[in-house]
Amino acid sequence: MQSASRIQRLPPNTRGEDYIVGDIHGYFPVLEAALSHLGFDIHRDRLLSVGDLVDRGPESHRAADFLRQPWFFAVRGNHEQMMLDAVGVGGDAADPAARALWYQNGGHWFESLDENRARPLLAAFAALPYALAVELADGRQIGLLHADVPAASWPATTAAIADAAAGSSILQYALWSRDRAGKILGKVEGRRPRGEIDVAGIDRVFFGHTPMPSAVACGNTRWLDTGVFLPRGRLSIAAASDDSLWSFAAGDAQDIRYEWRVPG
Repeated sequence: MQSASRIQRLPPNTRGEDYIVGDIHGYFPVLEAALSHLGFDIHRDRLLSVGDLVDRGPESHRAADFLRQPWFFAVRGNHEQMMLDAVGVGGDAADPAARALWYQNGGHWFESLDENRARPLLAAFAALPYALAVELADGRQIGLLHADVPAASWPATTAAIADAAAGSSILQYALWSRDRAGKILGKVEGRRPRGEIDVAGIDRVFFGHTPMPSAVACGNTRWLDTGVFLPRGRLSIAAASDDSLWSFAAGDAQDIRYEWRVPG
């Protein structure tokens, strides 16, 4: 991957809303029901994903269909990276140990795909950026990253990701870290963890990766992975313009929560 493609920058959407969705994990029917409830307009609105489109859910193969849409944008999650490590961009097994790890985390569905469906999906995942930088219509800046920022500020993070060597600890941190998420969970549970929560140099950053008991707003960070694949899991979607939240129960699209958890 060329370093420039690791950061995707989107201009303001002056026609409609930008929505940000948490980890989908193959639950595309839940996503479609949610978008219908929101009145999502494919001609005006955009849907931005924090990654982990696949694994654990019933329709992971449909990720390629969404990635082809001009209104859908996603960052790379650790599950997309596990697939690339396990299979290789060309579709040939790259690493048996990586494949075993991926299968332990829900990757078995890939075995059912024929070559005509597998190769486009691999190519689409290989092209995914690590971060999205989005300008809003009012001039504010938001960012999306799967797990955590590997530097002290958003500008330093995007620079570090762009310059990092393939497979470096910086890229691994962006995909796998639970450091900041652990602090957030500590605050949710009433503890006072040490360390900075806010990300400097940007108005708001949206993360996924670590399942939260509910969608969390803490400082200028937003945490949208609400474990759609879990027994009581939800798929959470936020509006970039005004921070509105919809958290849809995976088993009942009419069961919706609208409030962020704001830990003290």
